[in-house]
Amino acid sequence: MNSRSLTNRSRLDTAIVLVASLLLGVIGNVWADSETVSGRSDGLGFHRRLVDEFANIDPEENGWESESFSEAVSIEMKSIAKLLVHPEGLAAKELEARLADGFISGPLRFTNLESMNEGGSMSISRLASGNEKTKNAVQKGVEGFTEALNYLANVLKNASERRAKFKVMHVELKGDLILTKMLFEMHGKTIKGRRQVTSTWHCQWVPADPPKLHSVQVSDYREVAPGKNGVIEFIDVAPALLSNVASYREQLAMSFDYWRARSDKSLVADLLGAQGVIVGDVNGDKLDDVYILQPGGLPNRLLIHQADGTVRDASIESGADILDFCRSALLIDLDNDGDQDLAIGLAWKLFLMENDGKGHFTPRGGFRSEGQVNSMAAADYDNDGDLDIYICGRDASGAIKAEQGALGIPMPYYDANNGGPNTLFQNDGDFIFIDVTKAVGMDVNNQRFSLACAWEDFDNDGDQDIYVANDFGRKNLFRNDEIEPGRHVFVDIAKQAKVLDIGPGMSAAWGDYNNDGHPDLYVANMWSNAGNRITLQKQFLPGADKTTRAQARRHARGNSVYLNAGDGTFFDKTQSSGANMARWAWSSNFIDLDNDGRQDLVVANGMITAGDSGDL
Repeated sequence: MNSRSLTNRSRLDTAIVLVASLLLGVIGNVWADSETVSGRSDGLGFHRRLVDEFANIDPEENGWESESFSEAVSIEMKSIAKLLVHPEGLAAKELEARLADGFISGPLRFTNLESMNEGGSMSISRLASGNEKTKNAVQKGVEGFTEALNYLANVLKNASERRAKFKVMHVELKGDLILTKMLFEMHGKTIKGRRQVTSTWHCQWVPADPPKLHSVQVSDYREVAPGKNGVIEFIDVAPALLSNVASYREQLAMSFDYWRARSDKSLVADLLGAQGVIVGDVNGDKLDDVYILQPGGLPNRLLIHQADGTVRDASIESGADILDFCRSALLIDLDNDGDQDLAIGLAWKLFLMENDGKGHFTPRGGFRSEGQVNSMAAADYDNDGDLDIYICGRDASGAIKAEQGALGIPMPYYDANNGGPNTLFQNDGDFIFIDVTKAVGMDVNNQRFSLACAWEDFDNDGDQDIYVANDFGRKNLFRNDEIEPGRHVFVDIAKQAKVLDIGPGMSAAWGDYNNDGHPDLYVANMWSNAGNRITLQKQFLPGADKTTRAQARRHARGNSVYLNAGDGTFFDKTQSSGANMARWAWSSNFIDLDNDGRQDLVVANGMITAGDSGDL
């Protein structure tokens, strides 16, 4: 390809740069090891080289021709995406300059689809495996491609709010052509409800300036349409419901970017939001109230649900207006008196507040954690009738960092075990909690930069097991075993159970999605189109063994779906389920959204990014 023409094109957008930084972390571990061999173990060599690398992030200048080509292809596909959602339809002249001589295309939309879900609020159908070649004749030239695109665009005929986009997943040289695999998504709103198309496009390109599209073949085609029983619609009622609440107008309604720009970094209002939202009935009126953790420098807020549907800010009068670094909270009954108490992850501490039953909270002390509290989950692990609390301590305390000399950097990036330890606090009554982590065997594989966890009796033996989602590598599945009456220990069986999963874990959720009586598992990992491309290239980690390269590729693959076999093991159903791509996923949960008796998945995703740079 003509590299000179790409030199002045826009650099990678923020998302790609972030992913590159993650991958450089893997490379950085190789550098760090080499520094250690030469007598330097302070990690400064790693940092120096990382800085040098980011001083020159242009993909072409760094030898990443595949990424330069991905940028160029993204620009071309974005133009096609814009044409697809144009209500007047496409004209051949708008495509002619983008196609190579001899261009051919298979069908972009299919009619012989098999139903995945006929009932409920939506109809989902997909192209049966192996049927791609049984469709319409190959389309040739610009006229054929225009016809195929218009047929695809007709899915959204008379629809409003049309959107279409591509994500480049794979770049590979194939003889004189360059192959790209990309995800396609198109959706819009019709009178009956929203319609959506997703598929995978396999495109061949002639390297030119700009690249010319040589062929297109579509697979994994799916359509989503309104179902027989109405439409699932979610409406944002927050502005109308909360407009009279001063704290909403002055604080909550402002974006995180707004407060990030106005708050000191020391208040932890930097790159990531570290907050949460908790729902519970704090005053016993059988109406759900909301407790909101705000960014550093702003007080937490308790909003009381009124009988007339309005909301009242009771933050100050309740005593719950904590102004400190909070990442997690639970509204749970800690003393078995029938009301919801507060457990708050306060920096390196489990902080407890007792509810008087009317929504007024009194501090009842705190319990030290060596891991910075990122999230918490409660369950009665020992079946003694009260709730115990497991804490995910992502970052290590200063003492641990000093001892390890790791400066908080995951080592190695894709399989780290030098983060902050997680803690199991046993409820001993009267708001006294005991650290039993070591006593119950949970100190094994316990420093993996954990972000979230989820309790569930996955083996149906009557006690609660726990799955731990770790940011930098292998996950934990701690099976709860009662070795004698009243005495429980945990064994990490993630490997034997086949749910080790080395993706960058953000959350985990249990749900019986096939209704067989056995809880299944969903793991939300960071999915990265750039990571998927980069880790497949030959110049990525040159000289590394196959296992290391495979681990790095798995790290970028995305989310995971595991089907409970009922014998203590799981089947990996990620690819066949279609649930691996949920972008940069965070929180996740199984819930029956359309009341059809089947568990659906809700995944919150997103990341701070830059404006539109031409990438998709």
